[in-house]
Amino acid sequence: MADADWDLSEFFTSVDDAAYRDFRSALEAELASICARARELAELDASNSSDWAALLTNLEAANSRLSHLSQYLGCAGAADATDERIQIETAGAAGIRAEFAKALVLVREAFGAAADEAFSQLLSEPSLADVRYFLERIRKRSSWSMGAELETLAADLDTTGLSAWGRLYDQISGNLQFDLEIDGQASKRLPVSMTRSLLEDPDASTRRAALKGANRAWEGVADTAAACLNAIAGTRLALYGRRDVPSFLDPALFDAAISRKTLDVMLETVESRAEIGRRYYRRKAELLGVARLGFQDLMAPLPLDATEQISWDDAQLRVTDAFAAFYPALGEFAKLAFERRWIDYSPRDGKRPGGFCASSWELEQSRIFLTYNGAPGDVSTLAHELGHAFHSSVMRGMRPWARRYPMTLAETASTFAEQVVVDAMAEDEQASQAERAAVLDGAMQGAATMILNIPMRFQFERALYEERASGELPVSRLCELMRDAQRNSYGDALADDQLDPWFWASKLHFYITGLSFYNFPYTFGYLFSQGIFARAKQEGPDFFARYEELLRNTANQSAEDVARKSLGIDLEAPEFWNASLDLAERTLERFESSCDGLELTR
Repeated sequence: MADADWDLSEFFTSVDDAAYRDFRSALEAELASICARARELAELDASNSSDWAALLTNLEAANSRLSHLSQYLGCAGAADATDERIQIETAGAAGIRAEFAKALVLVREAFGAAADEAFSQLLSEPSLADVRYFLERIRKRSSWSMGAELETLAADLDTTGLSAWGRLYDQISGNLQFDLEIDGQASKRLPVSMTRSLLEDPDASTRRAALKGANRAWEGVADTAAACLNAIAGTRLALYGRRDVPSFLDPALFDAAISRKTLDVMLETVESRAEIGRRYYRRKAELLGVARLGFQDLMAPLPLDATEQISWDDAQLRVTDAFAAFYPALGEFAKLAFERRWIDYSPRDGKRPGGFCASSWELEQSRIFLTYNGAPGDVSTLAHELGHAFHSSVMRGMRPWARRYPMTLAETASTFAEQVVVDAMAEDEQASQAERAAVLDGAMQGAATMILNIPMRFQFERALYEERASGELPVSRLCELMRDAQRNSYGDALADDQLDPWFWASKLHFYITGLSFYNFPYTFGYLFSQGIFARAKQEGPDFFARYEELLRNTANQSAEDVARKSLGIDLEAPEFWNASLDLAERTLERFESSCDGLELTR
């Protein structure tokens, strides 16, 4: 594996190490034993609740070890997509996950068939007291079942079907390179993971060349990417039909732990306030000296003198200082992450694009992955991923099934942490007008992404599933759907001839096989955390104990219940969402004011 910045040795030293092999073999044997025991127990009734409780406790422990293994392989594979040993092990781990899925099928089957009295008795078992909510969700999910035999077959086929298409995309994206050609200069061969940072370059020709070059590379693998996307969506739709799932959105809503009404109200409110994002982009176009922005300009910095790169050491200081001043516990955690080498940040060939946080319940530790190139957005990404890791740390000591929070609430701590850094930089009294404008520009980039870009992704994915039900979509249609979604979301804020029709191919989120609609939870998390951050600023240090309690409850309540019980707000009504969007609009006004009379370098 290529040299990485982080230390994964507390997971495993290598896939060739005896400890790794023994761990994996023991896990496989354990899951086989659990499946056999579940078949023996068969039905859940009043006479065997204690036996089922013991089996569930064992399954929970196996789930924790499986997650530990998967997180390690995910980290190793992201750090070096060219490592064939990791690719082989990752494919093998899909088979182990299939065995876990089979055990869960048997549990769901038993839960679904059990009488209410028998299930209530199971929940009353002392050993399951902390995971009642998780078990209740398993029972609720059991209504979408093809029956044990077909669900077991589906789990087996996932290894060579749905998950395999996702792994293929990962390999393509990790190995893909493009030629950066700027105004006749000699081209540079770069990995596509560099694209995001290049789109933050102050030079317009560099940004255009980066998007053009990267898209030319994606166009070269478009047929394969389209096959992956069609297969992932098609497999899901086929299974949904067999399982009598009413809508392709229902599994995503279930995974997100929100109601359809919450989603609809949030998206409708965001759409009604889309002018916040569009107004920002129009002002940004004026500052950059163009009539309309192109897609390549969405993350462009302001044309200011203070556009030098931020070193990695400086990024660490900015983040830890901001955290420590606002929320000392968060600052101490960030220092720990840096000191213990939990972050892989260096750009290099073979490294996958994107950023993530991977947490192990077994180690009570996290690892953070990003490609740091010194851009302001990279600092925000660092703060964001540290927020995810902090969320996991707050849940230390809780049992695994009491930590499985949905993506909607998973974005709470990350976006909160990001906002802490942005706010600190914007309120720095020693900062110049140009520095303050640059910080507020970054804040508005994030806001506009959540208000326009994320809903655009949702619109595209919804259209994809609607049309995929009638057959596969060719590359041309996927590009057309993406253009339509971008036009609808951005309106006249983007030049129509400078959209990004290949966004469907380059965005990893569309190819994640564990979750569909890996988009709307980001807007939810942004707006939810905006409201929480405002509450924290209003109430001061006394709020943080309640905040950490909220984070601990994210795996044990629906999003609506968390919001109502911890903050007294109703997510199914537009008032909260509008209040959070009001905060974004105030940031826009601060940005606009900071730009008045600003000296530009263009």
